[in-house]
Amino acid sequence: MPHGKLNNGIYRALLPVMAPSPRGHMMHDLSGLPLTDLQGYVRLLLRHHVLGASLLLRDGDRQAAVFTSLTGDAPKASSEKTLFRAASLTKMVTALCILRLREAGKLDTDAPAAAFLPDAEGLLPGVTIRHLLSHTSGLRDLPAQDRALMRGDTFHAALRENGCTAAKPGETFAYCNFGFGLLGCVIETVTGQPVSDAVREQVLQPLGMRGTLDGSTLDEKDIMPINRVLTRRRQPDVRVTELGRRPLTAPDPARHFGHTAGALYTDAASLSRLLAMLAGRGVLDGERFLPEAAVADMTREHAVYGQESPTLSYGLGLLIIRDRRLSEHRLLGHQGFAYGCADGAFLEEDTGRRVVFLNGGCSEARSGRLGVANRDVLRWAMRKEMPAWK
Repeated sequence: MPHGKLNNGIYRALLPVMAPSPRGHMMHDLSGLPLTDLQGYVRLLLRHHVLGASLLLRDGDRQAAVFTSLTGDAPKASSEKTLFRAASLTKMVTALCILRLREAGKLDTDAPAAAFLPDAEGLLPGVTIRHLLSHTSGLRDLPAQDRALMRGDTFHAALRENGCTAAKPGETFAYCNFGFGLLGCVIETVTGQPVSDAVREQVLQPLGMRGTLDGSTLDEKDIMPINRVLTRRRQPDVRVTELGRRPLTAPDPARHFGHTAGALYTDAASLSRLLAMLAGRGVLDGERFLPEAAVADMTREHAVYGQESPTLSYGLGLLIIRDRRLSEHRLLGHQGFAYGCADGAFLEEDTGRRVVFLNGGCSEARSGRLGVANRDVLRWAMRKEMPAWK
């Protein structure tokens, strides 16, 4: 994906002339309330070169869904049952798992993270679980961490890499997948379960969500393939990554630091249920999932993105958007980038309106740190499509 203002500008300039267009190859299956502005949505798909998608909009009892499949040489089928690589939308699920374990007395989010990691004494000085959840740990992502993960090294080797720690804990916000991956090790330590089992029991099953962190358990035909629309050389579609093919059959809290940042496979309806629980301040379908105070902790501002993205801040595993061009209310949720997808799942606070947009690849251009595709879908849904339902 394009990083930095210059690279992002170059990317956006090349996109119209070099990225494949889905024009003439899209088929739409609609469910629920018919869209009042289907053509407006189709224009967005074309503008952002979207290669297959699932869109779900919800306002009270009214819901509309559009499943867009791609025909042609590289077909991509989309339906209400299609699973998508949710990328960093996974962080919402990870945070909820941690908060559920906190409520069960298994951990303290303000305690040192090293206390819940094997043989980590001295490796994470001053870093709490809350710091990891809010990207304020001072840790930085490095290619060496990915290499260590794929070699089967422990997180200790990754932590000792030069440059892994670049700031004091709590000093600044720096988005860090590695830090969120360490939360998977915390989960395995306190539960004694493989992280996929713990997340299923703590979050997915209670919320009635389809999905898993363990891609090896899935039939790949059920997964939307992902590919980048603009790259130096064409890559094969990704359904399950190399890491995802390694079964999570037993806990290994020293080595399972690569799943809780972005390995979730799920569908749009499931993500909408997660957002509905947040809208209900911890209650879904009349059942209490989390105390209201825990939801308030998750959704309050813990860190700000800064000058590059002044409209963005971060809670606990939760992106917060304050942008009147999109909504008069705060938007809570997350976006996810991986292998070419640019997913988004957001709740409009106070109204409960929800937007979930999953895809098999699209423009990765950004406005600040917010994906332009996610920004445009949110603006269209919140400002045009759902207001027309009233």
